[in-house]
This record gives sequence, structure tokens and C-alpha cells, in this order.
Amino acid sequence: MKLTMINTMTVASLVCIIAIPFLTKNLLKTEADYYSITINGMKVGAANTEEEVIIALASARQELSAQYSDVVYMDPDIEINKESRNVAQRMSVNQLSGAIYSYMFDNVMDVDFHMYYTVRLGDFVVTLESKEDVIKLFEKLIQKYDPNNAFTVSLDTLDAATGTYTVSVNEKAKESTAAEIVSSAISGTAVSQDGQTVADGDGLTGIGFSNDVVVVEVPADNAVTTSVTDAYENITKEHAEKTVYTVQAGDVLSVIAQNNGLTISELLSLNSNLTENSVIAPGDSIIITVPKSEISVITTYQMSYEEDYEAEPNYEDDNTNYRGTNTVISEGTVGHRAVIAEVTYTNGNETGRTYVKEDIIKESVPKTIAVGTLTPPTYLKPVAGGSFSSGYGYRWGSLHKGVDWSVTQGTTVTAAAAGTVTRAGWFADYGYCVDITHSNGTMTRYGHLSSINVSVGQSVSQGQAIAASGNTGYSTGPHLHFEIWVGGSPVNPLNYVNKY
Repeated sequence: MKLTMINTMTVASLVCIIAIPFLTKNLLKTEADYYSITINGMKVGAANTEEEVIIALASARQELSAQYSDVVYMDPDIEINKESRNVAQRMSVNQLSGAIYSYMFDNVMDVDFHMYYTVRLGDFVVTLESKEDVIKLFEKLIQKYDPNNAFTVSLDTLDAATGTYTVSVNEKAKESTAAEIVSSAISGTAVSQDGQTVADGDGLTGIGFSNDVVVVEVPADNAVTTSVTDAYENITKEHAEKTVYTVQAGDVLSVIAQNNGLTISELLSLNSNLTENSVIAPGDSIIITVPKSEISVITTYQMSYEEDYEAEPNYEDDNTNYRGTNTVISEGTVGHRAVIAEVTYTNGNETGRTYVKEDIIKESVPKTIAVGTLTPPTYLKPVAGGSFSSGYGYRWGSLHKGVDWSVTQGTTVTAAAAGTVTRAGWFADYGYCVDITHSNGTMTRYGHLSSINVSVGQSVSQGQAIAASGNTGYSTGPHLHFEIWVGGSPVNPLNYVNKY
């Protein structure tokens, strides 16, 4: 027992010898953690937490930006460090913000000597050395549209804190002399606020741009500038841009290509699904290219003139015809009027016309048009696959009343829509032929068949097999000839069924 007691006391003594110094150090510790901010190597102040330092810095920057109409630039090197000391002078957020503001204010550099100006036009950018160069660039852009130098370019501050500007083009102020005012009063013409009489009000009234133009200040040491001349050439240089053209009635591929400055080979290379022999129909979409520069100048003009005109037609519902079928019930008459119009041009090409004032000299009587309201039935392509080989329209002096698909002889032919078989047998140049009359009065015809699976009077459903394709009658190869008749006349089947 004595030995055990001695061992226990020895261990306890060792624990005390080791632990007491550490306990004493922690109990007597007087250091506190805090966060200091250093700007460009100069310790500006400290706060209790890192969050307080960040809030103070943001507040100081905001206050500094509010003091300048332009952005300020000083490129500060900022460090926030955690420290621990027995004695530390910590500040409130407001005190620290004031200290940071004072230091930054004393070290602001002159922006005019350290900033360049980047012009952004969508994804296109170009950087110039000064605001004056930016203004010269846009003056150069509008020069050919403003031969009388009646407009002026200016940079308007969009956001002073970030050094962002917009470009505006405004008409220069006009002044009327006393003699002009007296002369106008005697002649009975009123002088407008801009010094022009109503009679002299025609001409250029506005200049703008199709793009959103943004000018941003950037540090001079981080940008490469270009001259006004080079910037102008880069912005106005045209490049080919793809767009979609919708086929109109009477269009052919060669004319579409010619009207858009393309060769037929270039047009076909843009549309891999087309060949020189492809038949196109109104409503089809074709890829073309148009010349386009990085910016378009929009100009507006006021114009006064007289013209013949036709009143807007009166439309009446026609419940006996399909949508898209319009019939003129009564022709109108042509009138005559004096107008004042606002005409819009894009790069010198007219893109819009709005009538500001209209004086009718001779009234126009509107024509009356009946508009079909019935919903056309849905037709299905009568064969699967195949190659479209001939379209609807005149060829060799006669009307090709339907469309053709080249298919292997014996390909199944199906009814495009439900109806009653009204022809099933040999029919002149069509060879073996099937006609199906539908409940809405339309008729579909299937020609040059090799065999027929239906008989006259039989009811068929949409998609039902009615025959097999062939090469009978007046035919130069195995194919299916397909027609749709509406109101007793053939129509273009591609207005109702898919081409491919």
C-alpha cells in the first residue's frame, strides 16, 4: 500500500509540473483577434471582423465614386489580414470607411491620362484613345447621311461609377431671324419651334443606329487602341450573313439567287437539300446570304407629296371555301391624297413609311373580298419515301396538274384522306388510275398505277392501301402522279401534303 501511494503521488506531481504552465498561459492570455486593411502597403485601419472591413471598403468606394462625374482610376493593392495583439486600435465600420475614403481620395489619379474608350457593338469591339476620337468615329459614320451637317454627336453618361456612356445624335439648334418671322407671318406660314416653317419641314429629321452602342472606359495599360480611320473601316466593312428567305409565288431558284447577289451554285451550296431541278413552292424556306456591316445607320425623313391610293379592302367571311381562298366580290376605286410621311432608311435603303398627316383629295372606294373560313382537311403523302421528281405548274405549254414522286414499281399507294372511290381503272394518259372523292367535296387522284386494290363505290379510310405504283399510261419511268382537286379545279398538292 505504501508503494502504491508513493507511485500515485509521483504521477500526480509530474502531471502538475507539465500542465500548470499551459493553464497559466491560457488563463493569463490578453491578446485579441482583429482584422486590418492595408492599401498599397499602407495600413489604413482595423475592425473586429473581416466582414466589417469589407463593408467599410465598399462604403468608401461608393462615396468616392459619387464625388466624380467620370470614373476614377488608382489601381489599389488591397490586403485584409487577421492579426492578434495585446493592444489593438479597432474602429467602427463608419470610422474605418472614413479612413479608407480619405486615403483613396488623396491618391486618385487623373482619369483623362489613364483611360481609353472601348466601343461595343454587340460582339464587336474597338478601342480608341479618347472621347474625342469616339465622337469623330460616329461623326464619320453619319457624314454621308448628313450632307448639311445639321446633326451633332455626343457622349452621354450612362453610369459614372463604371465609366459607361451611350452615343446620341441630335439635331443642332436652329434660329430664325426677326425678318424670317415677319415674312412668315405675312405669308401665312407659321414658324415651328426649331425655326422651320411647315412648308420647309421636309427633310432629314433623325439619325440613329440599329445596334445598341455602349462606350466603356478601360485602363490604358490593359488595351490596344486603333485609329479613327481603321475603326471606321472595320465597322463599315460588309460581310456575308446567312438569313432565311420565304419563297413567294412565281419564284424560281435562279431569280432568287440573282436578286440576292448569288450564283446558282452559291445558293445550292447554302441549301444542301436543293438541286438545280428542285421545284420550290410558296412558303418554302431557303437559306441566302445578305451583305451586312457591324453597324447600320438609321435615318428618318419627313416627306410631303401627293399620291394615288387604294383604301383598305373590306373583308367578308366565306363559309363555303377553305382558308387561304380569297374571292373579290366587288372592285374598288383608286383615290388621290396629299400626305406628310415619315420615311425610315437603313444604310440608305427604305425600310418603313408612316403617314403623319393625310388630306383626301379624291375618296377611294374599298374593294370587297370574301375570305374562306373552312378548315382544309388533313391529307397524307400517298407513298412512303421516294424522290420528289416533278412539281405542279405549267411546263412545255401545258399544266402539270399534280406532283410526281419517283418510286420503285409496286410501291404501296395509300389514300391521302378518307372518302369514296369514284374511279378505279384505266383513264387516258393516267394509265391505271384511282379517284377518291372526300366528304368536303374535294377529290384526290392517283395515276400511272401498276395494280388497283379498290373498286368504285368503296369507302376507304385515310392511310388505307388502294393500289401499287407503276409506269402505265403516258409515263417515262416508274412513279406516282398525285393530284388534289378543290371546287372542280386542280390545286398545288404541296399546299396540303408534305413534299418529302
